[in-house]
Amino acid sequence: MLESKWGLRFVALILALLMFLSVNNVFGSLFSENALKNSAHTIEDVPVDTLYNTKELYLSGAPKTVDVKVSGPQSTILQAEKLLNFKVELDLRNKSVGQYKENFKIKGLSDELKATVIPKSANVTLQEKVSKKYPIEAEINQNRIASGYELVGETISPSQVTITGGQEELNKIAYVKATLDENKQLTDNTTEKAGISVLDSNLNKLDVQIRPDTVNVNIKVARSSKTVSLNPITKGSTSKGININEINLDKTEVKIYGSRNVLDGIGSIDVPVDVSNVDGNTTKTVGLDLPDGVDEADVKDVEAKIETSKN
Repeated sequence: MLESKWGLRFVALILALLMFLSVNNVFGSLFSENALKNSAHTIEDVPVDTLYNTKELYLSGAPKTVDVKVSGPQSTILQAEKLLNFKVELDLRNKSVGQYKENFKIKGLSDELKATVIPKSANVTLQEKVSKKYPIEAEINQNRIASGYELVGETISPSQVTITGGQEELNKIAYVKATLDENKQLTDNTTEKAGISVLDSNLNKLDVQIRPDTVNVNIKVARSSKTVSLNPITKGSTSKGININEINLDKTEVKIYGSRNVLDGIGSIDVPVDVSNVDGNTTKTVGLDLPDGVDEADVKDVEAKIETSKN
């Protein structure tokens, strides 16, 4: 009984203490102090709004994003990063053609925060806007063509793009390439989507607008092949008193398949015709013995017509 009374008294004391803390907002004060505590943080990749005469001028050199270092109450910083309720501007509305070093400006940020843009400024160029059509060249990695196959052609749709930029940038254009991102080996014709890259003679990307910025590339591949001549040769010894006058094959050429470096080293294929025990004119079926590295031929055997005479 005594233990039960003391237990009740202890519970009552705890409840009274909690009520006191709640009434006096002790917990709220602790959380508020933490939320109001000043700190510093860098918000990365904040989009840049560029303001200029877009109808007549072309802007190059301006970054698409910047970092913003902010300091102030932690809760306000977290809210700014989560909602991104401010913006970074590069204001060139009063600028004409020329080169400028312009500071970024922050708009809409809470008065409780101090902020610095990283970097603070940008070196930009404004030029008269020029648009021109350019043909596209497909860039296909030869390593994508499977062994025993070769690229026989490609078509690009559309075949041209419109490039917009300053005249100085357009004068530097050396290549307009459709670059394929796929890596799978090709054994069949296929169509893939490709992004467009505009490069100068040193293969540096140029700061221009491209429309459209993607195209379809139809890639045509075929098995590597070569047509070579068939050369009949005799094998074995004829019967006594029999001469081989001529051997004619019903096919004088054959198409062979394999890797291109193997095929390039083959000019003809010998067809050994066994004349052992031949005692007169006859016709034999002879299987083709393909050279090493040749995968296949369009025929497996030929008919050899043997013409003879007697001594």
